[in-house]
Amino acid sequence: MKKILLLLTVMIGLITQILAQSHQVSGKVTDEKGNPVSGASIAIKDFKIGTTTKEDGNFSFSIPASAKTLIVSAVGFTEKRITIGGDAINVVLVKDDKKLDEVVVTAMGQKRDKKGLGYSITELKGDALTKTPNQNGVTGLSGKVAGLQVISSGGAPGQAASIVVRGGAKSMTGSNEPLYVIDGVPVSNSTDGDDNLRLGQSNVGSTPNRMSDINPDDVESISVLKGGAASVLYGNRGANGVILITTKSGKAAKGKPIVVFSSNVGADNALKLPEFQNTYAQGTNGADYAEATSFSFGPKIEGQQVYSKAAGKNVTLQVHDPRKDFLKTGFTWNNNISVSQTMEKTNFYFSAGNFKQTAIVPNQDYNKANVRFNITNQLTSKLSMGGNFSYIKTWGNVPYGGQDGNNPFFALFDMPVSWDINGYGYQKPDGSQINFRGGSFDNPLWSVNKNYYKTKDDRIVGGINLDYKALPWLDLSYKLGLDQYHDNRTAFKDIKSGASPYGYLSNDLIKREEITSTFLANVTRKLTSYIGMNFTLGHSYNQRKSDQFTQTATSLSFPGIAHMSNATSFNPDYQYNTLRRTIGVFGDLKLDYKNYLFLGLTARNEWSSTLPASNGSYFYPGVNAAFVFTEVLNIDKNILSYGKIRAAYAKTARDAQPYQIYNVYYSATAQDGMTSGIIFPFGSIPSAAYNPTLKNLNLKPEITKEFELGAELKFLNNRLGLDITYFQNKNTDMIIPLDVSKTTGIQNMVVNGGATRNKGLELTLNAGIIRAQNFNWDMNITFTRIRSKVLSIYGDLDKIYLGGFDGNPAVFAVLGQQYGSIIGTGYQRDSLGRIMVGADGRPDLVDGMNLGKTAPDWTAGITNTFTYKNFSLNVLVDMRHGGYVLNGTKQLLDYYGTGKQSGVGRYESFVFDGVSDVPGKKNDVSVSRDRNWWSYQYNIDEAYVYKNNWVKLREVALSYALPVKNSIVKKVNVGLYGRNLFLWTKVPDVDPESSSFGIGNAQGITRIAYPTTRSMGLNVKVTF
Repeated sequence: MKKILLLLTVMIGLITQILAQSHQVSGKVTDEKGNPVSGASIAIKDFKIGTTTKEDGNFSFSIPASAKTLIVSAVGFTEKRITIGGDAINVVLVKDDKKLDEVVVTAMGQKRDKKGLGYSITELKGDALTKTPNQNGVTGLSGKVAGLQVISSGGAPGQAASIVVRGGAKSMTGSNEPLYVIDGVPVSNSTDGDDNLRLGQSNVGSTPNRMSDINPDDVESISVLKGGAASVLYGNRGANGVILITTKSGKAAKGKPIVVFSSNVGADNALKLPEFQNTYAQGTNGADYAEATSFSFGPKIEGQQVYSKAAGKNVTLQVHDPRKDFLKTGFTWNNNISVSQTMEKTNFYFSAGNFKQTAIVPNQDYNKANVRFNITNQLTSKLSMGGNFSYIKTWGNVPYGGQDGNNPFFALFDMPVSWDINGYGYQKPDGSQINFRGGSFDNPLWSVNKNYYKTKDDRIVGGINLDYKALPWLDLSYKLGLDQYHDNRTAFKDIKSGASPYGYLSNDLIKREEITSTFLANVTRKLTSYIGMNFTLGHSYNQRKSDQFTQTATSLSFPGIAHMSNATSFNPDYQYNTLRRTIGVFGDLKLDYKNYLFLGLTARNEWSSTLPASNGSYFYPGVNAAFVFTEVLNIDKNILSYGKIRAAYAKTARDAQPYQIYNVYYSATAQDGMTSGIIFPFGSIPSAAYNPTLKNLNLKPEITKEFELGAELKFLNNRLGLDITYFQNKNTDMIIPLDVSKTTGIQNMVVNGGATRNKGLELTLNAGIIRAQNFNWDMNITFTRIRSKVLSIYGDLDKIYLGGFDGNPAVFAVLGQQYGSIIGTGYQRDSLGRIMVGADGRPDLVDGMNLGKTAPDWTAGITNTFTYKNFSLNVLVDMRHGGYVLNGTKQLLDYYGTGKQSGVGRYESFVFDGVSDVPGKKNDVSVSRDRNWWSYQYNIDEAYVYKNNWVKLREVALSYALPVKNSIVKKVNVGLYGRNLFLWTKVPDVDPESSSFGIGNAQGITRIAYPTTRSMGLNVKVTF
């Protein structure tokens, strides 16, 4: 009993002591007019304790006795610090127009108040790319910007991705990618080979897009200029939109240097793999086991003894899992360190990083090392000088792409379950290949151990700039920028490879260089006490050079030696060089009346070297206006805090690719229809032929005219924000290559023709759903709905090829339809829409049918951010609805008999649901689900077209800020992350987001594309 009393006494004393160390404070937060400020944050300096005000502005919470200062902040108000002097504290916050009027980076790197812009612009902070680490910053934008769509070709390390803004379709057969600008320097996002993927050619690697070179940890902010009015100052380079990237500087790091170290490690696995049948062995006739065939239409696997030529003996027939035996877990390592500081007249930022990713298939990887140095120095009171420099080195063994026989997934997905991939191996003692099939597709183990496609790139991106304050109202600036890279590629296929039995070696050197010079004069004046003016006059010069030199050996002497000295026969060396220049002068006038009514006028004249002199100069204007009506109308700020309407119109243009004007000669070839023919020069015999493409001396630029209407609204003291935009553009004078009858002596000609139209709706909704003590819940929703239409093509043409196979299936721009249609073989139907069936019980087919549009009906992204004390959870759900995808992967799986569906009811008789094509009655002819049926089904593209609807759990990031009380370490954040964690879709066997024909305009077909990957990992970030 005494012990219990003693314990109670001690506990009461402790509780009394704790209560004595804290006390309750309460108060109210109001604005200057006495209106309550709800959702204001109340934090205690030097403590991780805080609360938020209620709807009436009141707050109350317990604080430590040692607390001395409260920090009070709210959106749109200046932060205030209050010395704690009692238990009742009332705070008056002062409106901060600069915080409410968000400053964003616009064209030519100019910083403007978003309030005064008459066009749509979206800005993201750099952490939008780093919450879930990803080597390619382009894919990090998925689901985060309305009107922006990310196109990814697959999940291989370094595999390319691209962006289209507002649905693309501005150029019918040319590029629809936006311009990328880093710190005012235009940079390349080329893949240098994507056209070959688009055409389904072989000997092509899945090379990265060059924007993947950029280190996401260096990014301060990203501005997306969507419409022509926002991007007109960039000329034809900005006609498809502009992605402005601003890298970090030392401006926020005053005093001592700030050092930040971040590291993450993750694991990658295939997000979705096909489902396979596990019943039938390799064979063709349903009865006999047979190797060296592509088909899995053999006997049932029941443990019987069969002779295996690969094993060289009798084996027990059993079910294996070659996919599981071949694939592995890929890993990602990423480390970055940065140092930033602001001194009296100088600020700088330095970073270094290293990235390594291994693939889910053996022996493939991608690596990146980068350094960056940014510096600004105030030389005099009027003159400042700055520079930014980055060096990036990338290297890796990337997969063969497109429809190449060394794409390991072709053979892997078609491999019979009776094949023991690791047990049988891939090479015989004599060096020949062990393969379950013949033809041009290799054993996957041979593909990854004997053959490769390597890339090694060195890149420099940098610029220097001068800024001079000539007069209080006149600023002059000049920037000189450089983007240069050398990409060395080696494609090697060893002797005994399927498509290259004598071996193959290609050395490809690609060089690109872009120089940009930009001069700006900026005038800022008050014309009257009510009217302000900002006028920018500029001049730009851009030069782009590319050089490609290729050596190709078509046979080798000895296996395993990837050197030209090992070659016994060659194709003639290939060399291609381009040079193009543009010069532009432009002006940008902005007027404001009492800071609530704004008018912007822009204009640019451009001269292009890729167009004839008669059409090489072209002019395009733009106009935009904005009205912040809440500054004029007497609206309760607690209901509608901010309201703005805007409108814009602009005309933009795109010039031609180099050398589309004059006809030239090229290396001649001779074909006999049975062999690969001869490419000249042959031995000592030189020969050249007239280029089969008829060029156009009267070529004109492509023209886009676009207008947009929008509104920005903020409700409930900025707790709820809505940004909505309607746009429409018309695109004419398309530069397109037309196929021509070969009897004319040419194959195609370049013409101006065709027109498209896009119209759409973009919506962004921000909501602070919960504001409570120690807990916040914020939501961001993006929604995009776009409708395109092909208005005309050329003459009486009704479609034009965009990419895919030579014939069916392929993607075309079809007259009167949305841009991008799948053309293939479909069912023949009667007047009632019923499928017609022939006398053999098989459906009748029609070639060249339009099987559906590839564009989505709408896309959306939903981001939820939860914070509780030192914890933060970020969740992004990305979704797409509408459009169609041709699932060529399932088509092949059924054809070869490995797909799950091909094993259901195999060899059973069934009656195809349709009507007889002769008397028109219900079909009653039965057929067997055997190899012959699935071979016939393979020709029916329509049977494999699916609604391209999906929902992805795109990103999840959980982080925790460790409490730090250290004079050296300032912050420590640790976390878990996941990317592409779950996929919900009715499209079987594949991730419908993958693409088999690169990242160009030919989207909507996936055929043995490299599977997308699910990533999970750990990260840590320490600030010193």
